[in-house]
Amino acid sequence: MSEQRPIYRHIVVQRKELVDHIDVEQLRRLRRQMDEGLDIDEDLKYLVVKDTLKKSVKKAMAWAGHGDVPIESADEGLDASATFAEADARQLRGGENDAAIQYARQEGVIVSKIVTDHMPGDQPGAAMPSEPTYLFHPGFDTSAGDRQADYMRCAQELHAKFQAFSDRQFLLMSPEMRAGLTLVTLVLTPIIAVPRIDIGVELLCEFHQKTRFGHLETDGFDVFSEIGEFPVQIPTDGDMNTMFTTQEAHLAWERAARGEGEAH
Repeated sequence: MSEQRPIYRHIVVQRKELVDHIDVEQLRRLRRQMDEGLDIDEDLKYLVVKDTLKKSVKKAMAWAGHGDVPIESADEGLDASATFAEADARQLRGGENDAAIQYARQEGVIVSKIVTDHMPGDQPGAAMPSEPTYLFHPGFDTSAGDRQADYMRCAQELHAKFQAFSDRQFLLMSPEMRAGLTLVTLVLTPIIAVPRIDIGVELLCEFHQKTRFGHLETDGFDVFSEIGEFPVQIPTDGDMNTMFTTQEAHLAWERAARGEGEAH
């Protein structure tokens, strides 16, 4: 009789978008106000950036070896690409690093923002874990039989491996900490089939996982499960046939489809 699994909250999510696009109606309203010289509505002011080049010029100056040279934007300043030449000229003149080099200010409008919420419960600006976790299943190589059934059997076995991995994360916590714990899994790659080097399929999945405490907001994420179910991507019959076809047979089929049969 198998040992009973521990009971804990385990949410499995995927990020909805990597880029958050600004509402089109907001952009239209902002463009009209800017074109007509009107005051910008309060809810739109955050979209207007007075100096879009500041970070770029600063980084480029550092790459060029002029990170110690002060810079600032101005209505009438140098073209941003000329700041390097001005910094070089200063060195030839013997320094003069006290006065800031002024580059022409470039105004812009934000049309989208990079999503920085990597996982539910992360603090703003928190970095993604450096290395994802991969789990692997050797799959199967039989060319006959019910391939979809064989695939689902292997997917269930890989899912059981994922559950065992997750249970270990929970059991590593001290008993007094487990009551308020939520395990969070961010799916990078669902359980999928990939072709073997020779013939057949193997299975893999990829994810990040963290432990959290207290209430978690999942806005901005697609929630697959709150009980630790990892998503499975089922290959089509066509995909499966391709994985069970040797490279030579596949090339021969392509030549035949193009009418490039052997000449006699």
